[in-house]
Amino acid sequence: MKKLTKIGASALAGSLVAVSAQAGELSASGTWELTYKSDDKANTGNPFGSKSAISFNGSGDVDGLGTASFFAAINDNNPAGFASHNILLDMGDAGTVGFDQGVGTFGASTIDDKSPTAWEESWHNTANSSGGLVHTGGSGGVLGYSNSMGGFALSVEYAPALTTADNGDGAAGGDNTSLANGSNINFAVTNSDLVDGLTFGFGAGSSEYDDSVVVGAEDGSSVVGFANYTMGPATVGVTLSDSNNARSATGANDGGREVEAFGIAFAVNDSLSISYNQHDMTYKKNGSSNADVTQESTGIAIAYTMGGATIALQNNSQDNSSGTSGTNDEITEISLSLAF
Repeated sequence: MKKLTKIGASALAGSLVAVSAQAGELSASGTWELTYKSDDKANTGNPFGSKSAISFNGSGDVDGLGTASFFAAINDNNPAGFASHNILLDMGDAGTVGFDQGVGTFGASTIDDKSPTAWEESWHNTANSSGGLVHTGGSGGVLGYSNSMGGFALSVEYAPALTTADNGDGAAGGDNTSLANGSNINFAVTNSDLVDGLTFGFGAGSSEYDDSVVVGAEDGSSVVGFANYTMGPATVGVTLSDSNNARSATGANDGGREVEAFGIAFAVNDSLSISYNQHDMTYKKNGSSNADVTQESTGIAIAYTMGGATIALQNNSQDNSSGTSGTNDEITEISLSLAF
């Protein structure tokens, strides 16, 4: 689910490690989920599954600088260590700086698909579970900055290398030796105050590669924008993005991704919501045919909340998965989740 994060290993930003917080506090919360999934691509095995996660939040005053906060999540996919974490320093009017290892706190990826939904996106758990925005820092081993002014919120993410972050003892560090190891900078700007009921935003990202490492590698860029409007119990929204991919020395045909996403969600009452979503992602000049291929994802979701418990039902279907014509998928998922 969106609330659970799954990337990364333990890491801390050196610039923040040197700052000590006093009189800090630590709290814990958790989630548990039981699911039943039917997938027309996978008819074998046990259709039931469960997952759980424990999250820790800590904060403390830093003399003369502001408030330092720490978040870490442990889930059953990574029981030996943190699944994701971040550390932030809130400096008041000067904004917030931080280091993110998999939480997804900063940058353009926070608005990759903002279409309103009762539960998950229309591409969730399908053969290709991707929002399509390519050139971001990936939220692993990145530095970030955020601030708000005049109703506009700015979030910036910088990835000095698109690799796993060093975990403090050097085990995860390394040289840039492949196309994937470029650097990236991206941002998002959002506003919810300019027009009653309207939330909108835009962002962009750029990846830069060293073609002395991979000869012929080209830099890449992305732009993204969204607008959601709420009127009474209904919210409608659209997200658009366009990514021009970096190309490798092999000259593979991959012109990037173009996304058009639409959603409408309706709150029947305080507990029950329903939604319909469509997400079209065009693979530009894709594969050996050098032709555009559009992956089409549609989803219907129903969610009912009772205090800390949520029961949800979602049906997602996908045509031309990953830009391969004729490769389709359809999943139906039922979820019972508890927050404590």
